[in-house]
Amino acid sequence: MGKQQYAEWNRWRALGLGLLLGLSVMTTVQAEPRLLDRLVAVVGNEAVMESELEQRLEQVRLQLNDRGVRPPPADQLRQQVLERLILDTIQLQQARQAGMRIDDQTLNATLNRIAQQNGLDLRSFSRQIEAEGLDFAQFREQIRQEMLIGQLRQRRVGERIQVSEQEINHYLSSPEAMEREGREFRVGHILLPLPENPTPEQTSQTFARAEALLARLNAGEDFQTLAVSSSSGDQALRGGDLGWRSALALPSLFADQVVTLRPGQNAGPFRSPSGVHLIQLLETRGGAQHLVQQTRARHLLVAVNALRDDAQAQAEARALHARIQAGETLADLARQYSDDPGSRQSGGELGWVSPGQMVPEFEQAMQQLAVGEVSQPVRSAFGWHVIQVEARREADMTASHRRQQVRQLLAERRFEEEVERWLREIRATTWVEVRG
Repeated sequence: MGKQQYAEWNRWRALGLGLLLGLSVMTTVQAEPRLLDRLVAVVGNEAVMESELEQRLEQVRLQLNDRGVRPPPADQLRQQVLERLILDTIQLQQARQAGMRIDDQTLNATLNRIAQQNGLDLRSFSRQIEAEGLDFAQFREQIRQEMLIGQLRQRRVGERIQVSEQEINHYLSSPEAMEREGREFRVGHILLPLPENPTPEQTSQTFARAEALLARLNAGEDFQTLAVSSSSGDQALRGGDLGWRSALALPSLFADQVVTLRPGQNAGPFRSPSGVHLIQLLETRGGAQHLVQQTRARHLLVAVNALRDDAQAQAEARALHARIQAGETLADLARQYSDDPGSRQSGGELGWVSPGQMVPEFEQAMQQLAVGEVSQPVRSAFGWHVIQVEARREADMTASHRRQQVRQLLAERRFEEEVERWLREIRATTWVEVRG
């Protein structure tokens, strides 16, 4: 094992999987039985023993030593570690009460991943753990507990974090976002002026003119032609073209809107001291493009239910497939027989489907079909499907993909802060008695 790998392993020895999962906690490992043990706290209906606290203290000392950090006085360190042990116990209790569990298959996959990251197979990894003086079965359960706490936090804390569309817009027009993406925008602009102190009637009339121009643009009229004829802006005689600019160089009134538009889309009217504005995004450049292959498909579903077992559902799906092969259309049969209420009335039409939208079995079968081809019956958790591919296209999902990335980024930034708030809440609402 190389020096760098060994350092990584020492961190795992001290922290378990916490660092790998992004957790800030180290969960309880049942200590070896001792002749002498005593109760240090009661959490709900669970006892926390001195042996657990001592093992946790040893883990923390190892962690601090690996990082070159001098530990605080022993009594302060003990108090801190006991409080963290109490919080972990509360979280594990809540996870069990919610019926959450980490099955052996998921746990083994995680252990394999840890071993591979350390350049070992699982057997060698377990031997290395034993060589470090740790019991592999206990280590394995520690990993399970840390995964369980991570799963609980994702559920309980994740559902509390809401990122609004306005917040996404603000981030997309921020210096940070623009610096990351290197995007530039070519924007068309129409200005309808207002006097310095307009009356309500003048303002209303100007907005009405702007709405009428917007309707003409949305109906397909050329933006630059309308700008020449109607705009009072500085660039009116250039078709209102503001040229290539970063979002930071655009008027702030426009920036929040521009980053949400696709080329050819219009926005407005907006009010400013100089008047009422309409804009159109003419072009964009820079930034990574996110292209995906979309499939337009339809299907019919034969569900497994109280009246029809799996074998019967499969047999019915095969019979319907045979009728399609004989000349009937999947759309007609879906309207009559499909058990999918969301698509039945439209003849099984699913619209344009992007990767990841459908369950894996369905998507895998759909991707293997040629345009116009109908699949054999395909099993999923919902029942048996017969699928037909109608068309394929490459779609530019850059804007929606970017928005999803920003939503995730903003949620992750709030996660740790929200975890701390949630931990204080569950600590305050759980009965805890500290004995020593």
